Amino acid sequence: MRENIKRITRDNYGIIIDKLEKLEGGFRNHCFKAKSTRRVYVVIVYKREKNIKQVIENAHFVAKYLSKNGFKTRIPIKDKKGREFIKYQFDDGYHCLALYEYIDGVTIPWEAYTRRHLKSIGKTLSDMHSVLNLKNVKKTLDSLPIWKDITRREIKLMENYFHEVEFWIEKKLEIQINLREVNKLFNDLNDLLNENYNNYILHYDFVRGNILFSENLDERLDIYPVVGILDFEKVCIGPKLADISRTLAFLIIDCKYKKEKKVKNRFLISGYEKRGKEELNSKDLDDVRLQKLMKFFWLRDFWKFLLHNPYEFLYMNEHYIRTRDRLIKSGLIDRKNSSN
Repeated sequence: MRENIKRITRDNYGIIIDKLEKLEGGFRNHCFKAKSTRRVYVVIVYKREKNIKQVIENAHFVAKYLSKNGFKTRIPIKDKKGREFIKYQFDDGYHCLALYEYIDGVTIPWEAYTRRHLKSIGKTLSDMHSVLNLKNVKKTLDSLPIWKDITRREIKLMENYFHEVEFWIEKKLEIQINLREVNKLFNDLNDLLNENYNNYILHYDFVRGNILFSENLDERLDIYPVVGILDFEKVCIGPKLADISRTLAFLIIDCKYKKEKKVKNRFLISGYEKRGKEELNSKDLDDVRLQKLMKFFWLRDFWKFLLHNPYEFLYMNEHYIRTRDRLIKSGLIDRKNSSN
């Protein structure tokens, strides 16, 4: 793949790549740091999916819009024919490939979260929502998916999946899905989804691996500023509460050494509300609604762990363990004589 990438960048972009380094991150995408004599780039070879071209176009639209409004995002570099991505046949079939500007900054391990990182994440998400309020976006894409449609599809898929694998989850993982509580949660979510408040473009994956921080403290705001926002493949249109709860649910799992209440206050109150540009309303601060959505996201992450990993290896994944334990605490999963 590396030699193919060098050939593609040379023939299509006129850029000679001297060194390629594999980057972590990007679910099933292949990401590389590409160095030429003059500049540094990022090359992404995208996963093979039926609608991947539309996903890339949606991601580029939102990334470029945020860039024009002062945010640092990966901007696609056009090839000699003016294309933002190209299709190329690799050994395992055709993939879309795109070349991007490189962004300096660091991702942090989950042990490294400080109150200043949490406040910075909240502030940046708030600032993004202020810009991505559809009242402020003059032109958007009809192809941007709708959050409530995505969620309804995922609920249906989860319902079917949990019924199909109920026996094996209990046998191999020594846990049991509390289907009564899960169905109650899904019913409650359907009530929320029926509300008509799809008024923001959401990042919908604003989590640690997609956030680059400065290592220099902003003393005035008392934060480590976010200097790069990555991976816009999950962008959609919906309520900002979906974005807020998605990020907060991830932070609660990710922040191993911090209490849930402190994580919430530093992200949502000190960061999003006090330091960000977007205001919170009563629906955003309704803890019942927020808790229901976070339970959904924990269950959704749990479902995806099961989908994409052999059950036998899940005990080696600390993020899975912490998500599982949070679901047990929430009553959506019951433990079955497990010592883990």
